[in-house]
Amino acid sequence: MGSSDTDTGESVIEVSNLRKTYGETVAVDGVSFDIQAEEVFALVGPNGAGKTTTVEMIECLRTPTAGSALVLGEDVTTNAHSIKAEIGVVPQSFHTFDRLSVRENVTLIRRMYDDGLSVDAVLDELDLTEWAETSFQSLSGGLQRRTGMAMALVSDPAVLFLDEPTTGLDPDARRTTWEQIEGLADRGTTVVLTTHYMEEVERLADRAALLLDGRIEAIDTVPNLIDRYGGAIKVVVRSTGESAEDEVFEPILEDAASEVYRTETGDIVGLFEDRGRAQEAYSRLHQEGEGRAIDLISAGMEDVFLQLAGATPDARGEIE
Repeated sequence: MGSSDTDTGESVIEVSNLRKTYGETVAVDGVSFDIQAEEVFALVGPNGAGKTTTVEMIECLRTPTAGSALVLGEDVTTNAHSIKAEIGVVPQSFHTFDRLSVRENVTLIRRMYDDGLSVDAVLDELDLTEWAETSFQSLSGGLQRRTGMAMALVSDPAVLFLDEPTTGLDPDARRTTWEQIEGLADRGTTVVLTTHYMEEVERLADRAALLLDGRIEAIDTVPNLIDRYGGAIKVVVRSTGESAEDEVFEPILEDAASEVYRTETGDIVGLFEDRGRAQEAYSRLHQEGEGRAIDLISAGMEDVFLQLAGATPDARGEIE
C-alpha cells in the first residue's frame, strides 16, 4: 500500500517490486503501489522516469523482468487476455483509422466486445456528438484525444489508462480534457494517469506517485504530498515604491511569520508553516492596507517536485 492513510477502498491494481531492464539499462527499478477502485491515480515524473514502461507492464504490453502486478486479481504475466478485456487504454501516441468518422471508430471497438456501452451514450458523455460524422483526420488534437477516450470507454472498462493525455494540447483543449476525465471519475471508473504536468495532478488526482529514474520517491494523496514536501506558505505584500507604507506591513509579518524577506522588486514576503497563521496575517494586512496588493500563495505540486527532484519538468517533460 501507499503511505496514505486514506486508502479504504478495494484494490484493483497491486504492484510489488516491479522491475524492467533492457540489458544493462534499468527502466523501472522495483516499484510498489496499490490503486484503489474508483480513484484517479497519477504516475508523475519527467520523460524517461519510467512512467510509460510501468503502465505498459500493468497493461500486459511489456513483460516484467522481475516483481509482480495484479489487475483485478489477475496476474499480468499469466492472464493477459482476461485483463485486456477489462481495461481501456489511451496511449500517448494515439492513432486510429484516419478516414473513418468518430462514430465509425468508436463503433469498431464496440463490436469487439459482447458487453459494453452504447456508442451514442459514450459520444454524448464525452461531448463528441457534434463531431460524430467527422473523419478522425479532420479533428483537432484535443478532439482526436477525446475520440481515443471514447474508443477506450465504450467497452465499459473497470480501469482506464491515460498516458500523458494532454501533452501537446493548447490550454483550452487541456482544460476541456480535464473536465472529461473528471466526468469519467465521477461515473465510477478507476483512472490511471501518467503525466508531467503538476497542475494536472492537482486538478485530477486523488493520489500520486512521483517517479524519478525508475523509482518511486513519494506516494500519497495530493494534499498530503503538498503538506509534507511543498514547503512554506507565502504571504506577499506587493511593492508600490512607497517605503513609508512598508513600515505598517513589515512588523505584522515579522510578528507572525517564521521568516520575512524582501525580493529584488521590493515585495515583502512572509513564510508560514501553518496555514491558519498565514490566513490570520493575510487578513490583518488587508485591514491595515486597503487597496494594497497582497497575495496568499499556497504550496503546490511544483514545490513538491522541486523539493524531491531539485527541478521541475518543462512543458515538454524534460528536466534540465
